[in-house]
Amino acid sequence: MLGYLLFSGVTTGALYALVALGLVVVFKATTVVNFAHGDLFMIGGFLAYTLHVMLQVPYVPALALAVVLAFGVGMLTDRIAFRPLMKSNMVALVLATVGFSFMLKGIGRAIWGGRGDYLPFPPLVGFDPIMLPGDIVIIPQQLVVLAGALAVMLAFAAFFRLTRAGKMMQATADNAKAATLVGIRTERVYMLTFGVGAAVAAAAAALMAPLTLLYPDIGFALFIKGFAAAVLGGLTSLPGAVVGGVLVGVIESLAAGYIDSSFLDVSAFVVIMAVLVVKPTGLMGGRQLRRV
Repeated sequence: MLGYLLFSGVTTGALYALVALGLVVVFKATTVVNFAHGDLFMIGGFLAYTLHVMLQVPYVPALALAVVLAFGVGMLTDRIAFRPLMKSNMVALVLATVGFSFMLKGIGRAIWGGRGDYLPFPPLVGFDPIMLPGDIVIIPQQLVVLAGALAVMLAFAAFFRLTRAGKMMQATADNAKAATLVGIRTERVYMLTFGVGAAVAAAAAALMAPLTLLYPDIGFALFIKGFAAAVLGGLTSLPGAVVGGVLVGVIESLAAGYIDSSFLDVSAFVVIMAVLVVKPTGLMGGRQLRRV
């Protein structure tokens, strides 16, 4: 049982890590927690559903197209919720992202809500379980999810390390004023940042959808898990988001398996409270505190 719970936790944690990566990349550049991020995940999942299930586009191209479309929605987030208020106080920016979150939720309910409360998403491979030594049962789609999440993380790391846009985003995150002085157009970088965050959320949604059911309110639950992962790893650390995501996934899997299934959702809140009390900057965050 332990082996199955650990593998299941790592698989789920890889998805939480993708959600956390999107949160961290926006926070590093703008110092704003994007409360609409969970609903960008929801929109990305429904875009993949529309392409793959309704329009019969193959799974992999549907995932890629959903990521591209979500990138555009993310840039729209910057235009609607962030850009008009970027010189305002932090409370106004946070409330703007909350308002945009409700707008996305309403759009999701209006477009896809009438198709049923929970929409199934066919897997890339069959559901016949794979039996491993030690009574470990693996669903083939879990392997697809794990491989896909690792591929997205590697692509994410390569983007920041090798591309000009990625380096400009890092420079803006480190010091926006200095980046402006050397000629970087920070407004465009902010728009790109929101787009990249939404694209990563859409990739996570398209990978996770075959293992779960899509519904308009799925975004909030995933936002909480991703936020817990980001807080645990450190809101300013991209590697920390990956580590935090895996740890949150393993913690909730073990808690549900050995304590009670009701702890599946509670564990994320426990992680957030514990980290804020013991180490507010997270496991891999900076030493200085930044006011949210």
